[in-house]
Amino acid sequence: MNLDQSYKECARFGLAGEKEDWLFSVRRGIINLDAMLQHILMTKEEKVLEVHKRKITKLESSGRWQTVVKDASTKSGWREIKLSSYEKVINKLYDFYFPENFDNIDDLRLYDIFEEWLEYKCRKRRNSPETKKQNQASYNKYVKGSKIDRMPLKSIKTIDIEEWAIDILSRYGMQSKTFNTHKIAVTGPLRYAKRKGWISENPWNKEELEYNHLFRSQRIKPSAKMIFYPDEIDELYIEFQRGYDYNGNVANLGLIINFELGLRVGELCSLKWKDINWKNETIFIQRMEDSSGNVVEYVKSDSSAGYRELALSDEALELFQRIRRDGKVLSEFVFTNADGSRANKMVFVHRLEKAENTLGWKEKNNMKRSHCIRRTVASRMDAAGWNLEEIRKWLGHTRASTTLTYIFNPFRESETRKKVKKLSILHTNKMCLQVSMQNGDILEQEKKLEAL
Repeated sequence: MNLDQSYKECARFGLAGEKEDWLFSVRRGIINLDAMLQHILMTKEEKVLEVHKRKITKLESSGRWQTVVKDASTKSGWREIKLSSYEKVINKLYDFYFPENFDNIDDLRLYDIFEEWLEYKCRKRRNSPETKKQNQASYNKYVKGSKIDRMPLKSIKTIDIEEWAIDILSRYGMQSKTFNTHKIAVTGPLRYAKRKGWISENPWNKEELEYNHLFRSQRIKPSAKMIFYPDEIDELYIEFQRGYDYNGNVANLGLIINFELGLRVGELCSLKWKDINWKNETIFIQRMEDSSGNVVEYVKSDSSAGYRELALSDEALELFQRIRRDGKVLSEFVFTNADGSRANKMVFVHRLEKAENTLGWKEKNNMKRSHCIRRTVASRMDAAGWNLEEIRKWLGHTRASTTLTYIFNPFRESETRKKVKKLSILHTNKMCLQVSMQNGDILEQEKKLEAL
């Protein structure tokens, strides 16, 4: 253990003041560091043995020391700790049972464990820095300083959580989806505390909590704001073709292709030539650009649903072939800039925005984002009679409920009104009645023939 680590350890137990003064005293021999660290180890050992009821044994074969701790994430419910010395095992167990800066688990509070939980969760789930930042913001705005944040974890009851939820929903008027996004700043640390053995029961009991009636009803946005209509796609197609002919920006063709594939823009810009199976006429989606701008070899949420092989239409194949044929720089990526570097998400986002500006959509308050292309593809598939499960798989969603939020009316209201008039029950009823009567006459004749 170096001096910095030793100072941190001593400060953790209140045995060090200002770092410079402490270092001066250690270097001059005023403080016996070895004796101090031994005292800390004895204190740790005493506290660990109060809560750790499993044996700590030495292995004869290797000389290493081992024990086990509870871990609900494993099949057995236990996790093995095996280290080279007894002292290291004690240190490991102390860090397991007692988070940084806290010695008494009875006094642990949400604000004591939130940072530790967040680090663990982000490492476990391979969360992006952006997700970590969002979780931290949720805690800072909705949890920090609240009653449940400051009271001991062991004292929190379900009613305390319900009061917190009621207060948040009354003040901020959230929809259920928004609240469920932010509540992880409470539910996550509580689950973590339960798994660590700091609390015997998790007070977040869904069956007992009563706050759902306070959710603000969801306002469904009109289709005009969420998808591209056929005439708008046609306008964009012409503008993208013009843009590509003008400066060779492959984002133009990429956006046209995406009206066939409906990919996330992070998946689109990360496509490689090896993903295309020219013989089978399919493309495999297996990577994406993350929030830091790096290409990672997994898709959103890293779920099996995200990894998918999509069939390519003749139009999409022709566009990919055109990009390959026109390419002036050899690259593993399909979409590249003039200098050969990969075209990132913002190249596509900015090109779509510029095309819409050129078409005068900004003045008409009709600007749409790249994700509207995904909704358009889903909506057109639904209108064409695709099964919901087929659409879910195509989009790479884990749940069909998510896919349902992507489906809108892909045609303008004027076309819907024409359908209403054309298919009006009262208008078509006479014709249906005539068909029904004709069918009845035919059946009657068939019965007479059968009787003969």
